[in-house]
Amino acid sequence: MKPTLISVENALRAAGIVSTPYGAPCSRLLKKRVREEWEDENKNITLTYVWGMDVAEIERSDRLRRSMPKQQHRFPLIEKHITKSEAHKILKSSGIKRPLMYDMGYNNNNCIGCVRGGMGYWNKIRKDFPEVFKSRAKLERILGGTCIKNIYLDELEHDSGRMTDEIDEECGVLCEFRRL
Repeated sequence: MKPTLISVENALRAAGIVSTPYGAPCSRLLKKRVREEWEDENKNITLTYVWGMDVAEIERSDRLRRSMPKQQHRFPLIEKHITKSEAHKILKSSGIKRPLMYDMGYNNNNCIGCVRGGMGYWNKIRKDFPEVFKSRAKLERILGGTCIKNIYLDELEHDSGRMTDEIDEECGVLCEFRRL
């Protein structure tokens, strides 16, 4: 029987590494592996995955199609040439609340303390979620690897990095077109 990996930290400990140039082990163990096991158990079902990648992520969508050739894929935002900002505007105009992490100024709704985040992201995590920051910093030392290339979190200068602008969800021209 396989061990249950119900947290990012457990997945990282099981993998024995924090991050790799090829992706985060927690994504592989907690998302990809679980999906593949479910697919194996349900081979009689024709699957179509609907992905929320925006028009800026065409290359990522192409890699995904190549890595999952047995499944059908839909990328509605890419198909409609919609940016992430436009997607947020559409949701707001439809009365759909976006995840809290966006309202807190994060650019993605990843796990809190995503091992793939940069310096600015981690300094924001340090401020907003100090226990997660401390826990990941401790785990880096235990595993001997880093979230940020060649910089341990406990050595990260407090003013290092940058956070890109928050995704603007204010409704503009796109919403006006929708009302016509």
